[in-house]
Amino acid sequence: MFLVDTNVLIRAVAGISPDAPFLKKAIENNAVSFPVVTIAEFLTKASTKEKKILDKLVRAFPVYSIDEKTARLAALYRKQSLKRSRVKLLDCFIAAQANLNKIILVTNNRSDFPMKDIKVMLPKSQY
Repeated sequence: MFLVDTNVLIRAVAGISPDAPFLKKAIENNAVSFPVVTIAEFLTKASTKEKKILDKLVRAFPVYSIDEKTARLAALYRKQSLKRSRVKLLDCFIAAQANLNKIILVTNNRSDFPMKDIKVMLPKSQY
């Protein structure tokens, strides 16, 4: 199972490789999920057509919400990052969801996720 970061979703919907082939394959294998943060970030600049694509995806695949446990772990990640790289809080929420649900986070920005207790990978057309 993969947790899709916003940048991967944006590029995949735009048909950009390797994101688009990666997401297509993950969908075919029923191995994709989305954090609510990705949904919110994506919708911020999405066209009507892109919103319809997202609507189909979130109806078909798991969406991970932010609960108290997620919020506490995200806060810990953010607190730890203040000492060095200043990771954004929204990325900390995504990382916490990857951790708590034991899911591989797929992103194009590995530097946004320096957490050592999550698995992070770049999108590949074959996985």
